[in-house]
Order: sequence, then structure tokens, then C-alpha cells
Amino acid sequence: MRSARAATPLKLGVLLPRSGHLALIGQACQRGAEIGLPMLRDMGYAVELMNADTESNPDSGRTQAEKLIREGAQMLMGCFDSATTLAVAGVAEQKGIPFIVNIGAEPKITEQGFKYVFRNFPSAPMLGKGGLLLYKDIFAASGVTPKTAVLLHINDSFGMGMLAGINALMPKLDLPFTIVETIAYDPKARDLSIEVAKAKAAKADFVMTVTRLNDAILLVREMVKQQVETMGIISPGSPGMYDKQFFKALGKYAEY
Repeated sequence: MRSARAATPLKLGVLLPRSGHLALIGQACQRGAEIGLPMLRDMGYAVELMNADTESNPDSGRTQAEKLIREGAQMLMGCFDSATTLAVAGVAEQKGIPFIVNIGAEPKITEQGFKYVFRNFPSAPMLGKGGLLLYKDIFAASGVTPKTAVLLHINDSFGMGMLAGINALMPKLDLPFTIVETIAYDPKARDLSIEVAKAKAAKADFVMTVTRLNDAILLVREMVKQQVETMGIISPGSPGMYDKQFFKALGKYAEY
């Protein structure tokens, strides 16, 4: 039975941002997909990866998805960022090809009634709720309860989805602080000096962030440069500040 299953490999199209501003995390996700192959083989399942680079761009992701399907992909997986995932979801649904969302928090991905799209990652409200409830635990453990926060967030599909979730959840969770200012920025930005200056001027007790990797590094470097005084930087749920490259790039300032 095991050898019968392995006789014909499943052709899995893997769509990830291996270049562009999301390249580092996209490449890490690619390595994760490759690690899974021998595990599946040991279980008697043969899978052939058909890899495609979305270039951190939804239009490119859509084009690559169509190309993979033409070349025989029987299933798609991806795409790490919500905007590209939304684009690929439309292609998969139109072509009748199952699409597994490995990472992608935008709620719309699975709120459009698609039959071929399956989420393997929490939505932005799920991420935000867990993160915001954790704030209470952190404040209780530290014995310090801030009263105000400034929120810096990326303005892509993921960031806007998280913002909507945070705004909807704040009144419901009885949190002890208020967000006094919300500052959006482009995740591809190369200079966040203006945004950090605005955050500093808000004089909030602590900083909330919704980031990707590259902008998280840039953001903290700028906060150090401008000597922003804050109780802490806490993300309610985003990938920027937990990737090992964040700690490698910032060294001691990763704990700023």
C-alpha cells in the first residue's frame, strides 16, 4: 500500500517570495518545505515540489500560479504575504486547484466562499486577539501597566488587516491602555525617520508594532538613533521581530 501511494508523485506548486523585500523569510519558508519531503517519503507519500518565486509581488504571484498550473501542478501552497495569497487564491478557485495557505493572515482569503482554498494559518483577528490578551499577562508579570500606546504598522494587506482587527478588539478586551496615535508606512520603505519622529512626539508609554522583517530592523535602528524612550516594543502578532535575522542584524538592540 505504501509503495502504491508513492508510485505517482503529487506535484505541489510552492509559491514563495524568494526575492524582493520579503526574500529572507521567503527563502526560510522554502527550506521548510524542502525539509518536509523526506518526512512524507517515510510515510509512503511522494511529493514533487514545483518552486516559483513570487518576487514579493501579487501580480507576479498570480502569473507564477497560472504557469505552475499549466505545467501540471495538482496543488498549490503559499504565499507568505496576504496580498499575494489573495491573488493566488483567485487563480486556484478559477482553475479548481486546491490551494493551501501556509502563511497569510488577511481574513478575506477565506471569507469569499472559495471551495478550493484552505487556511493553515490564523487570521489577523485571531493573531491580534491572542497578542492583545498576552499584553495583560505581560503587564501583570512586570507589575507595570502602561496607559498609552502608539501603533506603527505596515500598510500592506496584512498590516491593514491587523489594524482592523486591533481596532475592533480593543474595546472588547478591556485593555488598560489606549492607542493615542496610529502610524502607517510602506514595508518597502528605506527610511522611517519621519514615522519614528511622529511616534516619539506622541510620548506614549509603549510602542506597538505590526512589521515585516526588513522594516522591523529599520524601525528599531531608527528608534535607537532617535533615542526613543519607551517602556517597551510589543507586537500583537507579526513576523518582523521573531525571525533570527532580526536578532542577528540588531545584536543587543534587538532587546531595545
